[in-house]
Amino acid sequence: MRTEAVIACRSIDPCWYLQQDCNLTSTMSHTEQYLADLDPPYCSLNVGESFKQLTDKEKLYTHYVGLASWAGASIIQSQWTPEAQNLYKFLALTFSNDDGSCVDFSKLKKDAKSSDDDWNYATSYTAQVLGNLVNYKSFGFSKFIPRIKAPEFEAIVLASPNATTARPLWDQLKDYIYSVEPEAKMLIGDPNKGHVTNYYFGTECTTEKDVTTIQDQIQKLAEHHQIDVLNTRVEKHAEKKFTLHIASVDESEEDITFEMDGSQASLKIKFGDFKPELSKSIKALQKARDYAANVHQESAIDGYIKSFQTGDIQQHKDGSIHWVKDIGPVVESYIGFIETYVDPWGARAEWEGFTAIVNKELSSKYETLVHRASQLITCLPWGKDFEVDEFRKPDFTALEVVSFCTGGIPAGINIPLLRAPNEEVTFVHQDDLDLYNKWDSKAFELQVANHELLGHGSGKLFTQDSDGNLNFDKDKVRNPLTGEPITSWYLPGQTPGSVLGSVSSSMEECRAEAVALYLVSNREILSIFNYVDEEEIKDIQYITFLLMCRAGLRALEFYDPKAKKHLQAHMQGRMGITNHLIKNGIASVVKERDEQGSLINAYVKVNRDAVLNQGREVMGKLLVELQVLKATADAKGAKTFYTSLTDPMPEWDNELRQLVLLKKLPRKLFVQPNTLIEGPGPSSTGQGGEKVVLKEYELNAQGMIESYIDRRLI
Repeated sequence: MRTEAVIACRSIDPCWYLQQDCNLTSTMSHTEQYLADLDPPYCSLNVGESFKQLTDKEKLYTHYVGLASWAGASIIQSQWTPEAQNLYKFLALTFSNDDGSCVDFSKLKKDAKSSDDDWNYATSYTAQVLGNLVNYKSFGFSKFIPRIKAPEFEAIVLASPNATTARPLWDQLKDYIYSVEPEAKMLIGDPNKGHVTNYYFGTECTTEKDVTTIQDQIQKLAEHHQIDVLNTRVEKHAEKKFTLHIASVDESEEDITFEMDGSQASLKIKFGDFKPELSKSIKALQKARDYAANVHQESAIDGYIKSFQTGDIQQHKDGSIHWVKDIGPVVESYIGFIETYVDPWGARAEWEGFTAIVNKELSSKYETLVHRASQLITCLPWGKDFEVDEFRKPDFTALEVVSFCTGGIPAGINIPLLRAPNEEVTFVHQDDLDLYNKWDSKAFELQVANHELLGHGSGKLFTQDSDGNLNFDKDKVRNPLTGEPITSWYLPGQTPGSVLGSVSSSMEECRAEAVALYLVSNREILSIFNYVDEEEIKDIQYITFLLMCRAGLRALEFYDPKAKKHLQAHMQGRMGITNHLIKNGIASVVKERDEQGSLINAYVKVNRDAVLNQGREVMGKLLVELQVLKATADAKGAKTFYTSLTDPMPEWDNELRQLVLLKKLPRKLFVQPNTLIEGPGPSSTGQGGEKVVLKEYELNAQGMIESYIDRRLI
């Protein structure tokens, strides 16, 4: 996994829409669509029993890597919005005592004279902000506002034991908290379109051309400076005057000048961004190293520490080599600037860190798939020239997450497809419902395995090294889309993120999803997962395509038609695949109307025979296009093709999108446990006798709030 301009905020009454005499099937109001989720489901990571099986040494390693991860929580906040840190501090203070412990919720509610509804609205909003670390959805990039009215929220603030320190923050932030204007600022994204970002800040608005120019300058400095954009932010002081802030503990500055549009521009390279957070993370990593299981874990941590100290991303990459070599660990972890989804231009990475326990029983299920992966990818449709020269078999494991510092825990093998009690299965016709309920979890598991291992693990990038050597035969290899020789590739230091820009992350997710659909009919893979019965094979293929198309329709929730902006990379990719399947006659959307002609429901329909007979071929055509554009660093072609692929169909923009919004499901919130040191006790480490315990919390808003307050992030 962002402007300092002062704006006029309009405070609104978040309960206004409830008081209106309106038909909820009509167009959703501007305010309503940004209200915090009502009664979101709270889920557990269910890691308690597995944690008990760890040795004392393994528990200590887990604990300290977890501390190192959460030390960077405020980095995430500062990458999203300039207000996020103060908003988090305000909420944590409101619901804590003078000594930093969690408040007595019942007493605070009573002292504030809050009604049950107001209390639920306030704590639910707080839980959602804490869970995302910001007041924007990590899955959707849109702002959400409280359902409780401002005066009632203020009563809770004033009744807090920390009212003296919380009140000034409330006065500072309350207009911002409730503001829904200007509408562009309700979205994370390109600041030139009025959206919010804190990767790019300052008195002037950074443009895409500025970003490209700075990247080019970094490229030219590569021989003398170890700089990568992953851990940077850009400050623009004036036209052609910039500072590149690099995350590190070490501090230094250097000024360079360069030509930009025929005149001189300046760039200050400044190390020391996020120094306090990284210092704290390093301190915890040094403790974790004492409890590492082997030399690879020690070397990985050494690389992370050096990277966080100096700002050199190559040190992190060197550490990651040892992380990859740590085959079959009991405790898995990773930490640093990893994913680039939040950056509007897809180059700068968000901080994250996790610790997890490897589920050996479940992981063994994938060993055969891992073993055969290098052969399985040979059947992908782009051919040998566009496939990786050597497939590196990963240590593909199922994880039980203990702690994950992020704005939103991702779905995958580590997080099963959970369904909340009484959760409606939207947009699936009654005729398909029984089969869908029977197979959705199994289809999801197979989809994720193929997506992560064979999707992201496959496909070659055409590159040139620092000596000018190409990793492909320019005279022989032809572009299958044009029949012409290859004319573009990645230069030293370039990545898909830095070249393809804003479409890079989503296009890669789309490619991986498409690989999984292409391979769902592969009999060898199906047999690995024990699907050998002919009827079951047909069922899981059918439901896999239905699952994808349902997600593609639901992706309208994560698309803003006014901004013409997708708000979530994975969902954008799923919409693109759904569009492709509809255009090729495999899928359709059936609308249900009442006697007055108003839309009351819609269903995704997938042609079972078409899936079984044409699904692989149709997906193959899409895959060739996606892979060739990515492999050849074709920035213009990628943006043009992918934008067209993922634009909602014209008939999807209005009433169908409103239906999707009205039927949207609250995002699940994971109430993560905390690991705590309880002082000296029996230990198998021989290193001080510290004892680690796992503290779990009630699965509700109050449990969520308490878990974050116990982390002492402020």
